[in-house]
Amino acid sequence: MLERGQKVGLVGYNGTGKTTLLKIMAGIEEPDGGEIQIRQGVTVGYLPQDTSLTTDETIDDYVRRVSGIAELESKLAHLPEAVVEYERRDGYAFQHRLDIMLDGFGFDAVSSNRQISSLSSGQKSKVFMAGVLLADPDVLLLDEPTNNLDLPALVWLEDFLMRSEAACLVVSHDRLFLDRIVRKIFELDWHTRTITIVNGRYSDYIVRRQKAQVRQAAEHEEQQREIKRLADQAREQKARAVRGSHHVGTDNDKFLRGFRRDRAAGSGRAAKSLERRIEQMEPVERPVERNLFRIHLQPTKTGGSRNMELQDAVIGYADSAFRIGPLTLNLPFGSRTVIMGLNGTGKSTLLKTIGGDVPPVTGEMKIGSALVVGNLMQEHDNLPRDVSMGDFLQRKAGISLQDAYQLATQYGFSATEIDKKLAALSPGGRARLLLALFSALSVNVLLLDEPTNHLDLEALDALEEAVTHYEGTVVLVSHDRSFLEKFRATDVYVLIDGQLVRQRSFAEYLAAAEREAKRLIDML
Repeated sequence: MLERGQKVGLVGYNGTGKTTLLKIMAGIEEPDGGEIQIRQGVTVGYLPQDTSLTTDETIDDYVRRVSGIAELESKLAHLPEAVVEYERRDGYAFQHRLDIMLDGFGFDAVSSNRQISSLSSGQKSKVFMAGVLLADPDVLLLDEPTNNLDLPALVWLEDFLMRSEAACLVVSHDRLFLDRIVRKIFELDWHTRTITIVNGRYSDYIVRRQKAQVRQAAEHEEQQREIKRLADQAREQKARAVRGSHHVGTDNDKFLRGFRRDRAAGSGRAAKSLERRIEQMEPVERPVERNLFRIHLQPTKTGGSRNMELQDAVIGYADSAFRIGPLTLNLPFGSRTVIMGLNGTGKSTLLKTIGGDVPPVTGEMKIGSALVVGNLMQEHDNLPRDVSMGDFLQRKAGISLQDAYQLATQYGFSATEIDKKLAALSPGGRARLLLALFSALSVNVLLLDEPTNHLDLEALDALEEAVTHYEGTVVLVSHDRSFLEKFRATDVYVLIDGQLVRQRSFAEYLAAAEREAKRLIDML
C-alpha cells in the first residue's frame, strides 16, 4: 500500500518483473490474477523507461496538454467548477512553474516555444518528465527516471521529489538517488517472485539483507548439525533396540533377558521420539543465491604507441549543422577521464570521435597503433539485432562456439538466452554482452557512455569493481554519483558551448549543481 507522500523503492534483479508491475499499477497491462485497488479520485502519473516523443508540438503546448492545464483553461469561461480545479492546481502560476522546471532540467537556454522534434533524445525525455510531474498526480510510478538525465537535472529531480507530496514508487539503479528519496523498500525476489517490505533507506536495506542472509545461512547450518546429531542418536537407539530384541540367552538368565528386551523397547521409543523432534522442526532453508558474475578486464599490453590525442578537432556529422570544438585533448595511456555536460551538448558524439567511429570534420584524432578500443555506447547502436549471442561472440571475439557459451554464462546469461537473437536482449543484457566481448578482446581502452544505465545493482557492482582496478585508458560519461566518486578520475571536464572546461574535481562540480538545484526549488 502506498500512502500520501510516501516514497518507496522497488528493487530486484533484472527480469524479476519490476517494469511489468509498474505497468499493471499504471493500468497499461492486466494482472494474471488479483486486482489493483486505487481510491476514487486518486490520479496516477507513470514515467516509463522509453520516453521517446515524436510530436511537432512546442514544449509549452505539449506540457500544457498532457498536464491537463490546457483543457482546464478552455473551460474557465463557462464551467464554474473548472475555476475551482484550476485554482487547486495553481494554474495561474503554471507558466512560472514550467519555466522553473525547465531551468532545473537544463533548458535555461532553450525557449519553451521550441518544437519538441528539434530536441535531442535526452531533452525529449526531460520534456516528457516535466509533463508527468506538472500534471500534479497523487501517485508517481517512475521506471528508471534518472537514465536519461544529466547530473544537474538528476539533482534537480531529486530535490523536487523530496519536497513533493505525491506518493512515489521508484525503480532505479542509482543507489544514491534511492538513498536520498525513499524511506521504504519493496524487494521483488527473483526466485519466489514475492515482495518483501523493508522500512528505511536503501543503504539500510542492503545492510539488513546481507545480515539476514548471513544469519539464515548460519541458522541453516546449525539446524543441519542438530538434525545430524539427533539422527545419529536415533540410529544408535534403533541399533540397541535390534540387539536387545534379538537377545536369546539361557534358561538361567530369564531375568536378564527380560531386562534387555524392556531396554530394547525403551530404545525403540527413544528413537521414535528423536525422529519426531526432527519432523517437528521448522525448516530453515539455505539462502537461495544467484550465480554472481564477475567482469574480467585485462588490457593487452602489446608494443607500439598507446596514447590518444585530439588535435584542433571540430566534431560533428556531415549531414548535420551540429558542431563542437575545435578541441584539443590528450589521453595518455592509463588516464581516467570523466566528461560531463547537459544533454544535447555532444558528449556521445565526442566519445564516438575518440573511438574512431565518427571522424572529425576538421582537425585530427590520433589513436595509438597498440590500442584495442572497447566502446560501450549508451544506445548500444553498434550491436546487430538479427544474430544470436553465440554467433556474435564467435565472430567478434574469434572464439569457438563452446568458448562463447562459457563466456556468456560467466556474464550471467542462461543457455536459452545465448541462442536467442540479440534483438530479444534487454538494454542491460546488451551492456553485459558488450562487456563480455571486451573481456575476450582484452581491450586496453574503455569508452563508457552512461555504462550504469539499465544495469541491475548486481551488474553495477561488478562493473564498478572491474573499472576501479582496470589498468588501461578509460573515458567515462556518467551521471551516477556513486560510480563517479569511486572512479578515481585523473581528469574531469565539462562540455559547455562546444568546449571542454577542466574542473578541479568531481566533488566541486557536484556541489555547484546541488546549490543551483536548491535555488530553483526554493523559487517554486
